Amino acid sequence: MRVSKYYGLNIYNSRGKYVGIVNDVILDFQDGGIFGLAVGQERGLENIAIPYEDVLAVGDIVIVKAMEEKKE
Repeated sequence: MRVSKYYGLNIYNSRGKYVGIVNDVILDFQDGGIFGLAVGQERGLENIAIPYEDVLAVGDIVIVKAMEEKKE
């Protein structure tokens, strides 16, 4: 998938909760891959970044690990 296709995709966590939308892709120029996704959120909430290792699937939406799963 082209990096440009990520922009604007809705992001949900693995528990079905809406996280936000992809507003930027953070590239790792040393490895030539994706380092993470910058997430824009509506309603004036603070922007966050998600490490690409937490991305479970990318298609019509992006699915990421829920925070609860990361603690286990």
